[in-house]
Amino acid sequence: MPIKRLYHKLTAETVPADAAGFDSDTLDKRKKEVDVKGQRLQLIVYSALFAFIILAAYGYYLIFNLTHDVHSMSNDVRQMSQAVSGMSHSVIMNMDVISESIVKMQSSTQLMSRVVADSLPEMTKNTTIMTQTAQNVNARINDISADIQIMSVSMVAMQRDMWSMNDTFSNPVESIFHNMMPWSNKKQGSSGPLYFRQPMR
Repeated sequence: MPIKRLYHKLTAETVPADAAGFDSDTLDKRKKEVDVKGQRLQLIVYSALFAFIILAAYGYYLIFNLTHDVHSMSNDVRQMSQAVSGMSHSVIMNMDVISESIVKMQSSTQLMSRVVADSLPEMTKNTTIMTQTAQNVNARINDISADIQIMSVSMVAMQRDMWSMNDTFSNPVESIFHNMMPWSNKKQGSSGPLYFRQPMR
């Protein structure tokens, strides 16, 4: 493996073949130090390799999701473009009908405004005539009320005259006898004419 080759290369460079000037204890110590350094190097390399594998898997996951999202977005864009194309086609097909309807509506509005403008003076005249007619009717109703009041006064006067005539032509003997009797409360004829009340306005 490349890591073991790197390890052997480092140990070969660190501990030369001719270990002249070093005793066996020093050589063993140096070899142990080199072994410890090699183990640390292996730990670092393996950790980096594991992290690289994890990052590569996560990157593959992100790329897969991105590809799926781009594919979904392309499908949505395709459907939206088809819908817009169909709508534009419908608008183009119905544009003549819409334009004709707008022209008819404008002509109808102009005709209505013309008719209203032509009929406005006549409507004003008719309104004036109606107002004058209402005033005349009100005046006639007031006249009728005044005539009814006069008739009421005449009726009260006739009632008083009838009461006076009835009192005049009553039995004179009975009237004299009634005047001669003390403590007599019997009245002759009617009780008198009705009181005339002024009509409320």
